Amino acid sequence: MHSDFVSHVRAQAATYGEERSYTYHREVGRELVEEVLTYRQLDQDARAIASWLSTRPEAHRPVMLLYVDGIDFLRAFLGCLYAGVVAVPAPVPHDARSMARVATMFEDADVGLVLTTSAIEELLTAWIGNSGLTGTVAVASTDAAELGDPDEWQMPELDGDTLALLQYTSGSTSEPKGVMVTHGNLLHNAAAMVEAMSAAIRDGDAGSVVGWLPHFHDMGLIGMLLLPLYAGSNLAFMSPMTFLKRPVRWLQLIDRYRADITVGPNFAYDLLARRIPDDQLTGLDLSSVRVALNGAEPIRPRTLEAVLDRLRPYGFRADAFFPAYGMAEVTLLATAGAVGSPPVYLDVDPAALERNELTPMAGGTRLVSSGRAFGVDIRVVDPDTTDELPEGRVGELWIRGGSVTAGYWNRPEDTEEKFHATTLGGDGPFLRTGDLGASVGREIFVTGRLKDLLIVNGRNLYPQDIEEAVRELHPALTGSAGVVFSMDTGRHERLLVIHEVKTGLLDQGQENDTVTITDLARKIKLSVARAFDVPAPSVVLVDRHGVHRTTSGKVQRRSMRASFLENRVDAVLHEEIDPAVQGLRRTATPAHA
Repeated sequence: MHSDFVSHVRAQAATYGEERSYTYHREVGRELVEEVLTYRQLDQDARAIASWLSTRPEAHRPVMLLYVDGIDFLRAFLGCLYAGVVAVPAPVPHDARSMARVATMFEDADVGLVLTTSAIEELLTAWIGNSGLTGTVAVASTDAAELGDPDEWQMPELDGDTLALLQYTSGSTSEPKGVMVTHGNLLHNAAAMVEAMSAAIRDGDAGSVVGWLPHFHDMGLIGMLLLPLYAGSNLAFMSPMTFLKRPVRWLQLIDRYRADITVGPNFAYDLLARRIPDDQLTGLDLSSVRVALNGAEPIRPRTLEAVLDRLRPYGFRADAFFPAYGMAEVTLLATAGAVGSPPVYLDVDPAALERNELTPMAGGTRLVSSGRAFGVDIRVVDPDTTDELPEGRVGELWIRGGSVTAGYWNRPEDTEEKFHATTLGGDGPFLRTGDLGASVGREIFVTGRLKDLLIVNGRNLYPQDIEEAVRELHPALTGSAGVVFSMDTGRHERLLVIHEVKTGLLDQGQENDTVTITDLARKIKLSVARAFDVPAPSVVLVDRHGVHRTTSGKVQRRSMRASFLENRVDAVLHEEIDPAVQGLRRTATPAHA
């Protein structure tokens, strides 16, 4: 067992050399062009970049990686690890919000050097200059720089406690938190993933992985890019934009490379079920998939069922679905399903769920298990009393184990509060995840986020349940993003729905009746009130891309709530706001004032 991730990667390169490879599919026009790097080439490129980094004085501080695609990023990321440099993966900023977010990451991590490619170096240099960072942050292109001699590379002093990267969480723009991931965390979590997928990752034949996830997100970085290298698998992948432009490409790569494993969030599987025409599926063979990991966001039973209905004729099996749960603070994976077994469902009494209890009931609210713990100890704890809860009771999920990271960069108080929790019985330390869930027969059912929980008239409601119900009301809402949150008016809690509308589909309702934006808002108000037995919510309908998302595609409820209060919601098409809620909005102080 190696004590650092670099030693393990070097051992894999020595073992597999030219036999295993990473194949990146770069979009050129309408075609995908392959770029193949063997394990030996990856090791050589990493040593060359590491040798060059050793000559850069800025690399004594964390180094930010701003890359458009994954293969250039992977070279640079491994180069940082080989040099003992702390890597900071980040998305290339493309608008005001993302620019503001990355700028705060610069400041928080004390970045002195940005690595990128020559294609965007000039744009990044100009942006850094406009941000007032000229002279404090240097930009270098790893595809154009005169790199070092790989044979002159020297292994730095590394061990399990050595910091490998800062994985910034996808929360608040103003206060991003850098999760400190060590070499030991990477090794421990990768080993847990291999254990969870052991039936699909076989000794001597680690199979192949296919993916498209963003390389700056923990699921894309660790679950897609690093896991194959750790396990000795081949990887075929493309950029998220390449996938989103034509979702069938994901399935085509699975077919072409006979993928054993693929990974994606729930919304991506939903796209497979809804957006791929029948003629594009003709001839595909998806029978090779043994693990279709579904994680990073709430897993929807209806999504799984829709994908099976759509893809079963092409060889995709129910037991290929592999529900999982994790977060950046546990490196990546904490729980996972069983390879070769279909997902575990539990139908529960919705009224009992509102009381934080999972009571089985035929025809009730259907939940999907996120599987069992791998490599970690998970407890369900009352978030207020810190007392451990029995099976079937919903509480906050607390986790401990070797995958739990070292805390937040330069945030000792947050680290103490979040990573060093102790139960009422004195057991600990645990990571407080902020996620709600329950254990039933060792299966972990994640029900929502503690901070997002809606309490209306003394009842606990989950925003994702209401959001899903709204999406199903009309084709103009289906597949679009929406958020639900509560507003305290001083006398009552009132719900607010902000939802994107595909205006071109307003004429595609039942019997092709055309509805207006006003009709749609009223339909939402009436349906939510009836379905969830709450006062009719306020409704704001916006154009496409009007709802804030994280870099991994999750909706940002708290960001949208702040924008509403500050009168900053973009692309508004129609509003119907309760006067008491409108009063809160008027008294809010705009952020730019």
